[in-house]
Amino acid sequence: MKSSIYLTILLLLLSAPLSAGSYSEGFEAVNQLPGDGWVFDNQSDFIGDLSWGQGFASVFPAQAGSDNSYILGGVGQTGGNILCDWLILPDIGMVEQLNFFTRTVPNSPSADNLLVAYSPSGGINTGPCVGGQPAFNGTAGSDFGDFQILLSINPNLTAGTYPEQWTEFNVPVNGAGRLALIYFVENVGQSPFNGNLIGIDSISVGPITPINQGTPTSVPGLNTIGVILLMVVMLLLLAVTPFKSNN
Repeated sequence: MKSSIYLTILLLLLSAPLSAGSYSEGFEAVNQLPGDGWVFDNQSDFIGDLSWGQGFASVFPAQAGSDNSYILGGVGQTGGNILCDWLILPDIGMVEQLNFFTRTVPNSPSADNLLVAYSPSGGINTGPCVGGQPAFNGTAGSDFGDFQILLSINPNLTAGTYPEQWTEFNVPVNGAGRLALIYFVENVGQSPFNGNLIGIDSISVGPITPINQGTPTSVPGLNTIGVILLMVVMLLLLAVTPFKSNN
């Protein structure tokens, strides 16, 4: 009897969903990000003089924290026609939802765009954003390596569409793997003039919000270490529990 109870508990533990990890980044020190597992990878058609860098309070203040505590990207990250600069987050395990704030300068005359990309395999092979396999209509396809696109903030590159004040975006993920933000603008410096600058701040991962009323939601499960420890305990209890025969 006891053995069957322990076995039932063990099966329930094995079937429980793993809880999502937690992570946040406020960009107080952008130069320390590579040491924390971030990957900067500029895949623009011609690498410019600039890269992802520390924000400037004189451009606009941060969404939270010190006035310059955000990460800043600009059109100078390419010297060509295609801006494709990757900002890959560390491996943070299971992610339900990615949250972040972004903006450009007020009255920006140029169109900007930011992509959110997800690699289910956890691979971090990137691509030049364009120039992949031809699409069905014969035009050049896209190339994002191991990643698939979850969100494009301004896909049509319309001036005035990218947020000009700090705006939060919430992107459901529901999986383990790697996440990336890609500053992606085509026809840089051509008419209409595309590409100016963007800021990103207050990145976090957490549960999906908002929760729709009447929609079933899964109960948060045990974390991986907890499941393993409880499995060990259950197996030990099974091993030491005397077996009683009905004969």
